[in-house]
Amino acid sequence: METKKSLVKFRSLLRLNEKLDKTYLKGIAYGQSILITIVSNITTHEYCLFLLENSFFGVSIYKLLPIDENFQFEIQKKSTNNDIIWIFKRNNKELNITIPMNQQNYKMFLSKFESIIEEKKNDEYYPDFSFNWLNNYKSYETNLEEKFSYIIETEENPFIHPLSYEISLNYRLSRECWIARQLAIEQKKFIEFKKLNVFIGTWNVNGRNPDCSLKMWLNSYKNKTPDIYVIGLQEMDLSKEAYIITNNEKETMWCEKIEEGINTMNKKYIKIASQQMIGICIFAFVKKELRKAISNVSTSFIGCGLMGIMGNKGASGIRMMIYDSYVCFVNSHLAHDSSQVQRRNDDYKDICKNLLFPFLPPNEDINNYYNGTGFNREQFYTETMLRFNITSNKWLNNICQEDLKEKENIKLNFNIFDNDILFWFGDLNYRLNNNGDQIKELISQGKIKDLLEYDQLKYDYKLINEKNKNQVFTDFYENKITFKPTYKYDIGTNIFDTSEKKRAPAFCDRVLWYKSPNILKLSEISSINFSSEEDEWVIPKNYDSYEDLTISDHKPIISEFEINVRKINNEKYLDTYSQLIKQLDRHENNSIPVISVSSFILDFGTITNNISSTRSLVIKNDGKVLSTYDLITSIDANNSNPSFPWISVKPSSNTIYPGESQTINITLTITTEISLKKIDEIIILRVENGNDMFINVKSEIIPNIFGIPIEVLCQINKPLSYYPWDSLLELSNKKELSDHTKKLMENEEFSSIPKSLYIVIDFLMKYGRDEKYSFNNGNLIIKIYIMYCLKNNIDLDTNLLLFGRSSFSDSNLSSLNNITSIESINTISSNISKIEKLSLFDYQPSESKNNITESVYKNYSLKEIKNKISLIVKKNGKLPSINSMAEILMKFLYEFPIAIVPYEIFKKTGQKFQTLYSSLPPSHASTLNYIICYIGDTMSYELISKDELVKVFASAIIRPSIDYTEKQEHNIINSVTASKKEKVENFFRQYIDEVIPPKK
Repeated sequence: METKKSLVKFRSLLRLNEKLDKTYLKGIAYGQSILITIVSNITTHEYCLFLLENSFFGVSIYKLLPIDENFQFEIQKKSTNNDIIWIFKRNNKELNITIPMNQQNYKMFLSKFESIIEEKKNDEYYPDFSFNWLNNYKSYETNLEEKFSYIIETEENPFIHPLSYEISLNYRLSRECWIARQLAIEQKKFIEFKKLNVFIGTWNVNGRNPDCSLKMWLNSYKNKTPDIYVIGLQEMDLSKEAYIITNNEKETMWCEKIEEGINTMNKKYIKIASQQMIGICIFAFVKKELRKAISNVSTSFIGCGLMGIMGNKGASGIRMMIYDSYVCFVNSHLAHDSSQVQRRNDDYKDICKNLLFPFLPPNEDINNYYNGTGFNREQFYTETMLRFNITSNKWLNNICQEDLKEKENIKLNFNIFDNDILFWFGDLNYRLNNNGDQIKELISQGKIKDLLEYDQLKYDYKLINEKNKNQVFTDFYENKITFKPTYKYDIGTNIFDTSEKKRAPAFCDRVLWYKSPNILKLSEISSINFSSEEDEWVIPKNYDSYEDLTISDHKPIISEFEINVRKINNEKYLDTYSQLIKQLDRHENNSIPVISVSSFILDFGTITNNISSTRSLVIKNDGKVLSTYDLITSIDANNSNPSFPWISVKPSSNTIYPGESQTINITLTITTEISLKKIDEIIILRVENGNDMFINVKSEIIPNIFGIPIEVLCQINKPLSYYPWDSLLELSNKKELSDHTKKLMENEEFSSIPKSLYIVIDFLMKYGRDEKYSFNNGNLIIKIYIMYCLKNNIDLDTNLLLFGRSSFSDSNLSSLNNITSIESINTISSNISKIEKLSLFDYQPSESKNNITESVYKNYSLKEIKNKISLIVKKNGKLPSINSMAEILMKFLYEFPIAIVPYEIFKKTGQKFQTLYSSLPPSHASTLNYIICYIGDTMSYELISKDELVKVFASAIIRPSIDYTEKQEHNIINSVTASKKEKVENFFRQYIDEVIPPKK
């Protein structure tokens, strides 16, 4: 799935008060593509890294990393390329993610990330409720460590995880994947092995024409007669014209000479393919009788030379299916010069990444191949089952992706590791780290083993690692070298370079083969018993140089192998396949999906407007067949328009394997825009080929001070709990008031601005004059305390907030210990102040851990709250309280359902302040005027500049109204384009100047 689409999908999971930062990074963890994102909680001012696993299935949450006191981060730079490793440490656990530095937004993301870490370094952390909002996402997490810990990941071999049982794109595809997996498990029943002898020759011909016979070289094999010849040439064409004009003249000359050398009266070979790239050319020939066993032949090349495109260095390759195994041959010429080790390593990485082979369908008409049933079965199983747990299932992933997109054409590529067997050979140009005289002395003494100690491509009999420093050719093997260096000779002789440069001899020309650490042994997929030596896909037989050819400054290499390739016994295969189909059909015919649900009644209890509440239920497949479900919140036949937009279900559909479960998160978001007195709705659980089930979602609604319209807040003066939710709805939606609501409002006085907003601004104007404060850096404990006071119409203890000393005595607090309800407060002796009656109670936790709005109060009595605030203020001064109050002011402004200045009104009348002012409802106009006066007062103390205040307030005051049905409150600012935002800020600055003339 495209990254942008993935992020849009992820954003839909977030709650009203959570914001996804617009910058992100891509990385790799456990071989999987990872998106690193930052999510902030606007209410708690907390930040968390969300690591998302991005695949064609969509996006899922891999890991949550809260940025708290336990969070540690460091960067480890790598010397081999532009990638680096980010190391995250938390609670003694470490996670490494490889990050490409060439990403456009790398610096921006890193700067933002480091500033957050620095900002949060000194924050106080409260284990009981800090980051409780993350509980909502725990059920979405996946465990890549558990799934892919057995995979050895390297940059050069970016192994894609094997075909997973968790693939559940749709019912048909799940069925195909199950059969493919079972075939892979049971392949012993129908797999046979064919032994073939392969001759690989490589030679840097130094631009020479084939004026000599190649017969002796190509027939110098010591093992059995080759079934396959693969010859790689380097510097075949050194002419300048070769870089500009495609000319196959030299390729043809050398091909004819090779054919002349390998064909005799007794054995005939047929050319399968060749691929030239300037001077690099590869040829493949097979015995005539083997030709019918060769299929799906493709070739490719990649330049690594000048500007990354010129063919003076690079590789050409041939990929083919031999019987039913894929074998790939890569001929390369890497950067020259003894000192250019790093360039050679980089060339290697470029080839690994960019040498790609196209997928070849069985016929030219792709639509006949990619038909209505999904796949051509024979090709599908050949490409997936035979490579199950051996190479990657990238082919399957791409086919599935195209299936979902329903495209007419499929364009797929395989890299060199998408094969059962891989040979890599050519002029690799790795040298010996010693001077020429000492090298020649060791050669003259026949001490080849000692000589190899200086090899830049570190030789350890089999395993190759360049100096054990830079990981190149990881998991590649090489037969034991017993011959002299193949470079550099005086042309026409067997004498090492005597020219003025006297280049040191080196083993430049090599033949390697790749062996995945995860590859299955032959004995694991065959009923035949193999000896330990024979239980390999590739068995080396002979490795030598051929010194009698002297037309070049290199000597050619001879390398002989015995390889094992699969051959499907079609009769046994079809029998196994038929049995699997019958097994699956029998289950499907004799069983209907059996789904169980953890609860058919989902009671949220009481919920608060403007705060999302989530409950989870578990759907389990108790049957014996795959079960696909849909959770429907619409009575529309097409399920296109949700009937209950305040209910969100994720994931709303999926396919569950037998015995497995799926956790479903159901979220409620209620606002005054939604005229509901309570929730009592039915969600339909529709099971494909099964019976529908019904889930009852219930909740009572209690008001929250945020998210209530300005007009309503101006009409109420008592604690919010005094007003039933249905009365607030009547006032909000300007409906005819019921008798009960009229009675409640009889003695209410209408204020020009909301009382709670006045309290907040008044506090800032009185006590925010001494030092600069922030509008987004409040303390969670202090914010909880302030919000509770505002909601319950309780006086703020200003001495506590400013100096850490309560204005009220603690002597009678013990009598509050047993308070369990608001009514109990009235029984307490009258000498206890209103502020002492605050009682956040000893909260009884709800059944769900996801109820954030309640759990933040868990087990904190009034005395504990006051003590914590006292410690905070005494340690840091009054600034945390000022910051907290300023942040609550911004929360008010952003959560008014209808903005103080709706953007629609601003567009029509925003040229002059007086025109705009007269167009607003009276309560909106008064609130706007009061806030501008507060801004003027703040400016007068010169602690916060006008420009800073404009940037903070303009978009909060002048904005579109909130569309809660989309649940995207954090996108309010982003919904106004940059140009519109600039316009808003300019006019708001003008309004300030009109209301508050600048100082003379």
